[in-house]
Amino acid sequence: MSPGILQTICQIVFAIGIVVTGLAGFGSYYYGKKDVSVIQQTIISKLDQLLESTDSENKTKLLEKYPAGYVSFGIDSSGTFSSSVFPYGKEVLSEYEFDWSKVKIEKLTSSSLTILLPNIRYKPLNTLLLGMTMTIKRRPCGKEYIFPVKPQGTLHRIYIELLKDDNHRLIFAIGFRRTDM
Repeated sequence: MSPGILQTICQIVFAIGIVVTGLAGFGSYYYGKKDVSVIQQTIISKLDQLLESTDSENKTKLLEKYPAGYVSFGIDSSGTFSSSVFPYGKEVLSEYEFDWSKVKIEKLTSSSLTILLPNIRYKPLNTLLLGMTMTIKRRPCGKEYIFPVKPQGTLHRIYIELLKDDNHRLIFAIGFRRTDM
């Protein structure tokens, strides 16, 4: 066999190797993405179940505490998927708008947690609460932690409450109470 033919055969084998590697990379990306989606759906399902059980346990109590309304949300601290947020609550005040895109658990240890809360906009005055971070000590189940905030010019005091601490899944409520109450 001549060196020219060997060189051509090597180039063909090399080209086939590149194509196979590309297909393998695409397959790994495509099917790996589907696996992440399945796992993420499982996390969403577990958080939804925890959120629904927490809401049903606390709905009356929360409406007594926050007669103007509340919104509850759950966060999973899985390192693989960052954090996921699930806003719930039909009684949320229409004057407020929540941006859930930045919410995440920044730090989670056995003794404390730090959460970046949603950005909140009070529509009538276009007042914004941006980048609020809350650090709290983790407490035994049943011990409340409430953090009040009063944005200037708003009619409501806003309370952030940790409702349930289920290891790496946390359920919070953001409650509203008129300041004249």
